[in-house]
Order: sequence, then C-alpha cells, then structure tokens
Amino acid sequence: MELYVKYAYNPTLTKALRDHILEMFKHIQPISYYPPKLQFFQKKHIEKFRDLDKVGEFSVEFLLVVTELLAIQEKTNYPSGSLTESLYKDFSEKDRFSVIQKAVLKRLR
Repeated sequence: MELYVKYAYNPTLTKALRDHILEMFKHIQPISYYPPKLQFFQKKHIEKFRDLDKVGEFSVEFLLVVTELLAIQEKTNYPSGSLTESLYKDFSEKDRFSVIQKAVLKRLR
C-alpha cells in the first residue's frame, strides 16, 4: 500500500524505485548465518528517491532495507518462492485490487 501512496504523488519516481527493488532481487542470495546482513543496499541508493519521503508513512530507506530483509528471508526459507518479487513486478502493471488480492490470498492459504 505504501508504494501506491508514493505512486499517487510521483508515478515516474515510484516506478524507478520499483525497478531498483526488482534489480535488488537479482542480487540476493540465501544465507546460512544469523543475523542477516544486507547484500545490496547502500546509503547512496536512497538519494535519487529522496523526494518520495515527502509522502506516506515510511521512508525510502526503510522500504529498501525491509524489502531486502524480506527477500533474504524468502530466498533462504523458500528458495523456489517469489511472492515478494512477484508483487513488486505486478505493481503499476496490474490494477491495485489484483495486487492486494494476490498478497492477501497467498497469506491465507
């Protein structure tokens, strides 16, 4: 939902953020240690998206870090899983209802 708020404010920049997140998924590897360490995130990544911090509840930095931690968890515990990545691919390509339904229904199963 957070990306939809940012998208309403600046669609072009939000799509660029989505593309950055999808690029991040390509670099994430499963881990065998705890606690997890970020594999892709760098502070400099947030600069070009800073304008999106003006709207919504969460900063771009928070979204990038949390999304990467989710990706690490998913690739570690569900190597063939791709729900998180799939939801980001669908964002701005499919209607909101379809994306939200996919996220909710997968969790209910």
